[in-house]
Amino acid sequence: MIYAVLLSILVVGVQSIVDHEDRQIILTAHGMSIDDVDNRIVIPIQDGRIPPLPCIMANAGKYEHGQTFTNKNFHYQCQNGTAEVVACIADDQSVIQLGRTFVRNGIMHKCTIVGDSVTYEQEAMCFDNGVHYSLGDTFRNGSFRLTCGRDGIAIEGCYMQNSGEFLMAGESRIVNRQRHECEVLGDGRVRYQVKVIGCVRDGQQYNIAQVFTDRHVRYQCKNDGSLDVLGCVDDGIFLDLGRDLLMNGMVHRCYQVGMTTFYHKDSSIATLPLMLSLSGMIIFGNQAVKTVDTF
Repeated sequence: MIYAVLLSILVVGVQSIVDHEDRQIILTAHGMSIDDVDNRIVIPIQDGRIPPLPCIMANAGKYEHGQTFTNKNFHYQCQNGTAEVVACIADDQSVIQLGRTFVRNGIMHKCTIVGDSVTYEQEAMCFDNGVHYSLGDTFRNGSFRLTCGRDGIAIEGCYMQNSGEFLMAGESRIVNRQRHECEVLGDGRVRYQVKVIGCVRDGQQYNIAQVFTDRHVRYQCKNDGSLDVLGCVDDGIFLDLGRDLLMNGMVHRCYQVGMTTFYHKDSSIATLPLMLSLSGMIIFGNQAVKTVDTF
């Protein structure tokens, strides 16, 4: 990030010596010797009248009364021997009036009067979502807390969901069975995520390793918050997932299609002639039900 401060005296005068014998005025730049011919002006006195005095600045040239000129980042006007700062000049030649601040191309320019001096400052700013931020400014973008630094925008941490509370980058916190994580990734990025501790199904929460039954399907809560289907349950009968069972003239089935688990029982084939095929399938008339049980 760029940060620069330049200082100039608000009013730069000249030193003058009046030589009545030679009827002339010798002007020297502020702080310079009268013997320094490069930084002095000799003005003759005519008819006893002293004309408006020019300005001379050390190693910066000579300027007539009323003339304006620029030296480094300051713009002056010569007023009867006195060079007055009238504005600041940016490196791209933009003019900043005294007491004004403006931003161009991500750079903030300030031209400030402090006592009898003028200060010109330029500072690279941060830009995010159409807004400029100064060095040290902290602001929010979504779930992240950002700071404008000399090297650009840095992520300080994360704001917790539905809360104004804040997590530092790399910090995690458990609130109401939820783990809030402000994770620093390997490439330097930061990710905010909320993890439920345990499992949730239809709005009901379950602990890790807890086993429960919902609509004939038995589940177990895994460490990563997902559910493992163990099998199906009906009237105290447990059937492993993917197995069929014939009991008391009733066929029970527990199977999955895609990600959906089905439990099915059917008594319509229970009265049909029964025979065991060589393929290991139990044949009920013209229907087959796969089984690994013996009965």
